[in-house]
Parts: sequence; C-alpha cells; structure tokens
Amino acid sequence: MAGSTSLPAMAALPLAHGEWAPTGNPLLLAEKDKDSDGKNKKKNKSQPQKEQKSTQPSKGSSSGTTKQPPKSSTNKKQETKTTDKKSDAKQPSSKKSTDKKSTDKKSTDQKSTNKKTSDPKKVSNKERERIYQEGREDGLKKGKDKGYRKAQRQQWEAWNRDQWARHNKSRRNIWISPVQYNKRFYGYPGWARNSNWGSNRPWGGGWYNSSSPSWSWWGGQALGWGVNALTTALIVNSAINNAIRQQQPTVLVPNTTMQLYYGSVEPIDETGVTFVVNNGGQTYQMQADCADGLLNDEVPTTIAEAELVNAACQVTFGDQI
Repeated sequence: MAGSTSLPAMAALPLAHGEWAPTGNPLLLAEKDKDSDGKNKKKNKSQPQKEQKSTQPSKGSSSGTTKQPPKSSTNKKQETKTTDKKSDAKQPSSKKSTDKKSTDKKSTDQKSTNKKTSDPKKVSNKERERIYQEGREDGLKKGKDKGYRKAQRQQWEAWNRDQWARHNKSRRNIWISPVQYNKRFYGYPGWARNSNWGSNRPWGGGWYNSSSPSWSWWGGQALGWGVNALTTALIVNSAINNAIRQQQPTVLVPNTTMQLYYGSVEPIDETGVTFVVNNGGQTYQMQADCADGLLNDEVPTTIAEAELVNAACQVTFGDQI
C-alpha cells in the first residue's frame, strides 16, 4: 500500500522480542555517532600530550621540582655586614661594662691603698723602710746644698723650747730597720785593734771637738734637756782604749744603754760617717753628720741620741788624746 511518506523496508520490520527501533533518522544517528567518535579520538590523542607536557621536568633540573636560584655573593656580603653591625652594636655595651668594673676595682684599690698609708699603725715595715730610704736620699741631696743647709741652721738657731718640743714629738721614727752584724773584735780592720788607733786611721781626722759642738740646734735642745755639754773626747777615747785592751767589739755610749761597734765606723765624706750600734737588743746601721750633729739626717730628739752622734764622730774624726 502506497502513501505520501514511505519508510524503508527495514524500518517497518519488527525487532526481536523486547527491542525497539530507535527513533529518528538512522542516517543522521549514524553520522552523529561518527562525529562523536572522531571527537573522542582527538580528545584521547591530545590528552597524553598535555600530561606529558605538565610532567616534563624543567630545563637544568633532573627532578620535577623547580630549583631555587643560589644566593648571590652580594646578598652574602650584605648579610655578613648586617651580622657584624649587630655584633658591633652589642660589643660597646659589654666593653663599657668591663671598663666600668675595672674602673670601680681601681677606685676600690686606690681607696684601700690610701687607707693603708693614711693609718701609720697599718703601714708595713717594708713600706716604712721604703719611705725612710726616700727621705734619707732626699735629705742627703738637700744636705749637699749649702744654701739649703744654711737656711736650716738659721731656723734651728731661732727656735725656742716650745718649737723644739713640737719638733721632737712629730719627728719620724728612725729606729725601724734592724740589720745583721756578726763581726767580732778580730773581724775589725787593723787600725781599730791598735792602741794607737787615732793615728792609724787611714782617712786621718783630728778636726772634731766633742766638748763644745758647734751644732746650730744644740742651744735649744740642750736647754730642754737640761744639760750644758756632751761627754768629752777624753772619756770617749778612754772607753775605746779599754775595749781594745779587753778585745771587746763594742763600747758603751756615755749616758745611754746603747753599745757602739767602734770598729764599724766608716766615713762617707768629709763630715759624714756610717756605723753600727746596738739599741734595745736590736742592731742598726746608722748615719751621722758630724758638722751639723744629725742622726740619719734628723736632729736628735733625746740626749741619748746626741751622745751617740758625739761618740761616733769622736771615733771617726776626733783627736786622740
């Protein structure tokens, strides 16, 4: 039976049981499927390339990760400078604290030193000896200055009893440095073991007069001591002669308890002498200026010290009567 629209013969045939023919034009469906397959093929072809491109490692790297560029030397120098600046910024504070500690320590040491030297009871014997030696050397230099010694003599002559009393109380202690002296009579030089010792002295003598010393300080001090004269040369010489006969190394200084080692006298210049004396059980090396009557560059403060100077000067520079 013919109609206005005719379907192909296959379309009119029924499908197997349970199946239905697709709707629409079969040719169009076939072309659509063909186009869909082409697109899928293109898609499948392009997909591996994209994956391969994304997974491909970057140039210069063996792994898939990107490598950080190394820090330049300029950055390293800059970091080093920054670190140095930080350390320098910290350094002054520590140095300042160290300097402050050292300054505080110095000031503490200075205070302790001043405290020690200001208190005479705490001064060691070694320090006293150093001060004494400095004063002694200074006194020797001044003693050689004729102008200084002349002015000093004029001052001593003008002092009254009260001024001498104040001087005697304030004078430094000169009996602070004992020495070892082991010489006996046969250890003395030949002149000191001879009865004619005055003539056998190798340096001569004879100018010193013990009966009336010309010491400028004598008037003021003697008035305070209540004496008029020192022991005469005759008495001193007699004591030396007796000691030589008895082979005794010492002689008792008149009006004292001191023992003079008469063979130890030794001149240091035209008027000065050094000698050894035992005072209070201790042996001392002393010095006397026979022209001005000084003991260790000091005016004697007691009659005993004046008698010691007189005896040592008589043995050294006095005439043998």
